[in-house]
Amino acid sequence: MGKPQVGVVESSNAVGGIDDAGARGARPIRRVLVANRGEIARRVIRTVQAMGLQAVAIHSDPDADAPFVREADLAVSIGGRTSAESYLVAERVLEAARRSGADAVHPGYGFLSENPEFATAVADAGLAWIGPTPASMRAMALKVQAKRLVAAAGVPLVPGAELAADAADAEITAAGAQVGFPLLVKASAGGGGKGMRLVREPGELLEGVSGARNEAASAFGDPTVFLERYLERGRHVEVQVFGDTHGNVVHLFERECSIQRRHQKVVEESPSPGATDVTLERMYAAAVAAARAIDYVGAGTVEFMVAGEGAGQEFFFLEMNTRLQVEHPVTEEVTGLDLVEWQVRVARGEALPLAQEAITRRGHAIEVRLYAEDPARGYLPGIGRIERFAVPALRGIRVETGVESGSEVSAFYDPMLAKVIAHGASREQAASTLASCLEALEVAGVPTNRESLAAVLREPGFLAGDTTTAYLDEHPEVAAPVLDRDELARHLVAAALGLAEQERAGQPWAALAPAGWRNVPAVPEVRRFAHADGGTDRTLEVHYTRRRDGSVAVTLGGDLGDPEGTGAGPSLPATLEVTRVRADGEHVQAEFDGVGTRYRVSRAGDWVLVTGLHRTTVLRVLPRYPGASEHAHDHGLVTPVPGTVTQVLVAAGDVVSAGDTLVILEAMKMEHRIKADTDGVVEEIRVAVGDSVDAHHVVAVLEEA
Repeated sequence: MGKPQVGVVESSNAVGGIDDAGARGARPIRRVLVANRGEIARRVIRTVQAMGLQAVAIHSDPDADAPFVREADLAVSIGGRTSAESYLVAERVLEAARRSGADAVHPGYGFLSENPEFATAVADAGLAWIGPTPASMRAMALKVQAKRLVAAAGVPLVPGAELAADAADAEITAAGAQVGFPLLVKASAGGGGKGMRLVREPGELLEGVSGARNEAASAFGDPTVFLERYLERGRHVEVQVFGDTHGNVVHLFERECSIQRRHQKVVEESPSPGATDVTLERMYAAAVAAARAIDYVGAGTVEFMVAGEGAGQEFFFLEMNTRLQVEHPVTEEVTGLDLVEWQVRVARGEALPLAQEAITRRGHAIEVRLYAEDPARGYLPGIGRIERFAVPALRGIRVETGVESGSEVSAFYDPMLAKVIAHGASREQAASTLASCLEALEVAGVPTNRESLAAVLREPGFLAGDTTTAYLDEHPEVAAPVLDRDELARHLVAAALGLAEQERAGQPWAALAPAGWRNVPAVPEVRRFAHADGGTDRTLEVHYTRRRDGSVAVTLGGDLGDPEGTGAGPSLPATLEVTRVRADGEHVQAEFDGVGTRYRVSRAGDWVLVTGLHRTTVLRVLPRYPGASEHAHDHGLVTPVPGTVTQVLVAAGDVVSAGDTLVILEAMKMEHRIKADTDGVVEEIRVAVGDSVDAHHVVAVLEEA
């Protein structure tokens, strides 16, 4: 029988719990409501159920059919579409807990996880809060206040300056001069890179402060920002801490998270490849001291910036996150511990399972965040239906994801699809395994940073441990990696031949003649595909003629790159010889120049995925003949993604210059500035503040000067 869909969804899992014997002052927890969504909800549900407890999922309307909802023992709809209408509404979450009979709440990360008022409301409702005390959360919630607290404990701080909410332009300018450039404008509340701006020159400061304030107010309801010196080529290193209600506080070593885009982490690993042993021991002590200073309970992370090398290396406090981190699997993989289980045990009143001297780590772990975004286009997020999602089963690989084939990536939530983690005996082994997994990973329907992440893991500087916060700026090539041209050409041929065989299978005439048979010889068959790599969208054609001896003559057409050697970019080979080909369902055995390779060719909607030699190429299938729509262009300024218009900065008749911001759009928790692409006059404005718009919506029309 299916689960009933009226309010609360139930399954037949039995209620139970792990042995509480020996717990000091333990309170029973048998049913945990997970106040979150996506991959972290699935992650928490998995451990809760493994402990013999029941898990309750809550979901918005778009998430009704999400995997985490199906996997929970009970599920409650809280309605709404956006986060502000659902997961951020404390009253709806608490009502779901009451209706489902939950006796505890696990907030995951993000949303209400660091909201002390929500934690207090949970306790007032008689529920166990699986997280730190509201007092600890308040102490670290505002970065300005947190810096004062840890400074009093002797922890070094990055040079910075506080800004009053009503600070005049002259005061802001003076504060910037005091801190020095480059600097960061940072939101006092929240995290995740929201409300943050890098300012390199004094002339950029006022706009940076304004933009950060607007984004912080929208994301956290608090426009307070401060200035902080930006450490060029520093390292972002954080220490995992854990406390209990018996006065015990331990650290679980460090994670380095220096490779970031838009101040959001992309690659995380442990141990740190750049922090010295002396620096780490001092950081561990500082992190534990900071946690003790606020009587910390549960999982938390103290973040530092590390500057310099060798004996001259220094570290500075950044902030403390009073919750489970996105990258916690890195720590779990090297320590062999389940941090969610520890959280539940601590919430039940138990002492920490291990003392400091009993906590050890083994090997090396690296995590990457797979996003629906296009790194070659400024990490522009993408939306749409995921036609295929499959991760190869490799030894040492762990996957945390909230999506599957058929899931929708919407503009309402963060575009992260999955976290992929590799654990190995060495850093080199972990990086190689993770890169191989990403190269073979199948995801079609939305743009992703899959190839970019794999390029990072193969890049010599990364492998040498040169992983500072400047990494992506210093290695722009990893944002738009170029695939091996010969390999791509062979994948194209395998796609064309494999699709032809799959379409032929089952046809009543299939047994009457061999594939590709023609009355008139030498008339080639044609397949057209779209493919993007190296930051270039290509339309590629495969023209092939089957010979009587079973071989195939192939000519590639379309945008092959730079066949004339002008330096415009690498080109694909124009011709290939397939000496033998055999197809069976999704599998194609193709022999190029006497060397055979087995490919898997699978169709997913308008996409075809070709996997061979442990690499997957994703191609979009185009009609055999180009249509007029492929050449159509709209010369208006358009939205890159669906979102909400937050500011319209110009009016019809205004004179603008190339680069001027015309409209500001908020989407996927980020601010997008739509700028003039030429000098001209605003002919028409087609949006207003508050409008919800789709992707590619024209917001303004310019008359070129």
